[in-house]
Amino acid sequence: MLDIRALRIEPGSVRRVEVPVALEPLVLGGQTYQPVPAETTAQVELQPTNGALYLKLGFATALEGPCMRCLEPARLELELETSEYHDRAAAADGDDDLTCEYLEADDQLDVARWAHDTLVLEVPGRILCKPECAGLCPHCGARLEEGDGHQCVEAETDTRWEKLKDLL
Repeated sequence: MLDIRALRIEPGSVRRVEVPVALEPLVLGGQTYQPVPAETTAQVELQPTNGALYLKLGFATALEGPCMRCLEPARLELELETSEYHDRAAAADGDDDLTCEYLEADDQLDVARWAHDTLVLEVPGRILCKPECAGLCPHCGARLEEGDGHQCVEAETDTRWEKLKDLL
């Protein structure tokens, strides 16, 4: 938690603070991806105005875990940046659209939760060992490599489906 009041920032100023953040492992598709390092340093930038606060967060991390196509070890390097806006009048009125959910009523900023949510939202749909990963053979389960010349016998089609071939 970062105590905003202790920073004594005034409207028109910009305050940059480095905060150590412990990142939790992510579970995606039943597989665990570890942030490396488990603890990183996040840069928090605060820009107050009259009655509002602009907040920015930036940090770098990597995720390590199995490739989503071939299950070999994969590493994804990430440079993350995000921002939030907090209007104190809107917070007093209960308007959640103009408030920062990571800033609590006593001006405590939950940097760890903000960093975790940012990481979850920025992870791409697939974490791969390399962009051209071909995955596994659907018949024998062997890892497919470009230029490998994998020769797998395709499973025989059930004879009960032969009539459907005539429709194609």
